[in-house]
Amino acid sequence: KGGGILNIIIFGKKYDIMHAIQMSELMQFRLMRFILPESTDDYIAALQKGGADMIFVAERGAKGMEAAIAAHDVCPKAALVWFADDEAFGAQSYRINCRYFTAKTVTAEVVDKALSRCLK
Repeated sequence: KGGGILNIIIFGKKYDIMHAIQMSELMQFRLMRFILPESTDDYIAALQKGGADMIFVAERGAKGMEAAIAAHDVCPKAALVWFADDEAFGAQSYRINCRYFTAKTVTAEVVDKALSRCLK
């Protein structure tokens, strides 16, 4: 991003993901601004403001799917990461151009894999 601030929206499991991003060697020396919406309405408003570089969705079921679709529709240039609770959502992740999709538990290692895809 040429030394600018990375705007990162995290919807669901905010603190687990934020902590993993902050601790990642890939993000060392990068300026980051976290947007942590508390509700679906706050999330949609954050997307509509624009400027997101990365969007992490970690909500369960249809709520997570709808959040990922909204991210793609509203911020198509942002790197989208979707932590689902069901591998069956994998096909949908391709349709909405996720940089990283998994149904695995959110861990520092999984977040690192996602970040490496987002930073390419």
